[in-house]
Amino acid sequence: MIPKYIPYDIHHGNGTQQAFYNDPNVLYISMHRYDDGNFFPGSGAPEEVGVGPGVGFNTNIAWTGGVEPPMGDVEYLTAFRTVVMPIANEFSPDVVLVSAGFDAVEGHQSPLGGYNVTAKCFSHLTKQLMKLAGGRVVLALEGGHDLTAICDASESCVAALLGDELDPLPQAVLQQKPCPKAAASLERVIEIQSKHWSSLQRLAPTVGQSLMDAQRREKDEADTVTAMASLTVDTEQAAASTVSTETSR
Repeated sequence: MIPKYIPYDIHHGNGTQQAFYNDPNVLYISMHRYDDGNFFPGSGAPEEVGVGPGVGFNTNIAWTGGVEPPMGDVEYLTAFRTVVMPIANEFSPDVVLVSAGFDAVEGHQSPLGGYNVTAKCFSHLTKQLMKLAGGRVVLALEGGHDLTAICDASESCVAALLGDELDPLPQAVLQQKPCPKAAASLERVIEIQSKHWSSLQRLAPTVGQSLMDAQRREKDEADTVTAMASLTVDTEQAAASTVSTETSR
């Protein structure tokens, strides 16, 4: 079995990282508040990529810049779009294991969290993870300090796991760009991890885009590829027709 671990917790999963730091059979991705090592537990720098055969199989999305503004839905969705899902798809795990700590959910004050991710956002992140490993996704509730936030986030994630139709993300979230501090954090991660994961290279220029603009760009690229493929087929058919006509003469 080739698993992939990802924590939702705002704190770095230092124990899980240590357990698999030299293991190429386990992909570990952590999104956490880092603030240049000044937020507990202080580990999880983007440069921590694994050792020995495990180099490249440890990814730390280390948010830096404090809570003015706090990271929220836009930043977490952008991290999934530009780092988490590309690496995960390239790794192709057999199962996805999520350390589901919810102290990044709005309602946790700065000493314990300080971010404003909504419960709805976590359900959409979970739905994205279910595209991996044939939908084999396991969430283990690990943390959180606000009972209402924990309950709301847990309920939203269970709804995603059950395949329930999720409420769409607000247009304001889709149209908003990630804050500059988040974009800088993600650019640093991509700079480091693109040495190990080729899928990240084309996404670096899109980090600062809104989700809507990024989706539009991806559609335009797909349309271009389709048009070029169609042009190639038409050219080959025309060449074949010409050869057939000349042969018949």
